[in-house]
Amino acid sequence: MTMRPRRRRPDGDRGAVTVEVAGYTALMLLALMIGVQAVTWGWAALGARYTANHAAQQTRVHGGTVAAGEADATAILTSAVGAALTDPQVTIDRGATEVTVTVRGTATPVIPGFRPPVTVTVHAPVERIN
Repeated sequence: MTMRPRRRRPDGDRGAVTVEVAGYTALMLLALMIGVQAVTWGWAALGARYTANHAAQQTRVHGGTVAAGEADATAILTSAVGAALTDPQVTIDRGATEVTVTVRGTATPVIPGFRPPVTVTVHAPVERIN
């Protein structure tokens, strides 16, 4: 049996796995942060939609007022939505035939420096009793 001499690896590849793992870890953390940011944006949009729908229903009923809709929106924003929607602003317009409620704010930031906006507008007919 003859022994073949071992081939030595060139030194150019030493430490490549460490660099690759560090790069992949950074990419995975970035993907995780983007995913969590998408969830917080969705949660804020859902809360804004719920607030706008509820305020529109409160405003559109027979005898409903813009003040009643704003009070309802404020109560829902503080109790149900909480910190998911930051800096919320509610705009209610009640015309002769239609109510329009717009809720604006920003989702809770996860990625530093990125504040995703949330805007929801709901239209509903004004209730008329014949």
